[in-house]
Amino acid sequence: MFNRNLICVVGIGVSSLVAASASADFINPIVPPWRGAPDADFYGWESFTSAFGGPNLTNYTGTESGAALFNFGGGALITGTGNLYGAGGPLSISIYGGLTAQVNDVILNIASIGTIINTNSVRLVISDNNGNSLSVAPGVSELRSDSAAPGGQGQIQTRAFRWLLTGMPFAATRFELDFASQTNNLSLDAVSADIHYVPVPGVFAMLAASGIVGIRPRRRTR
Repeated sequence: MFNRNLICVVGIGVSSLVAASASADFINPIVPPWRGAPDADFYGWESFTSAFGGPNLTNYTGTESGAALFNFGGGALITGTGNLYGAGGPLSISIYGGLTAQVNDVILNIASIGTIINTNSVRLVISDNNGNSLSVAPGVSELRSDSAAPGGQGQIQTRAFRWLLTGMPFAATRFELDFASQTNNLSLDAVSADIHYVPVPGVFAMLAASGIVGIRPRRRTR
């Protein structure tokens, strides 16, 4: 038989997290000056539709298509405010997307409420179509905002992670961003990923020859 008292306690905890997360969003995230430039991609999520195993497509204001976010942690659910909540276990998040040129800068922002992100789980994986891959821990990890959630329900946090890449040994075509929560009871409120590409030398040479400066090369249309 189900323990009705336990169900009530869990329900109260979820309700408190939902109420707090409705106004959480990003607080002081890293927003690169090159966001929105032709040689950059911006992906963002502010609400989620799949709690486990299915793709969550980008929907943050100003975002692009071309990447999807998945949760592979069991016991998750979608709250009434569209948050991804690890009710029965830790969240295990992977973001997959394609690359159109060599990458030199990647920024990941995560807004959450409840328990906190396991910072040791955060990884960037760059790979190509020939079986080559490179897994890298972030060079920068910053707690950008931290405050107590109402009702003793953990913390409201924005965390940012950054990778500066140089000397890639292969021409990557795909990226993967991974992170997980430390335990259950983390409510994922918003996620953003900014990717900046190395300028294409051939394009800049053409611009210089024509006397045009200060224009970044456009990427291929998806």
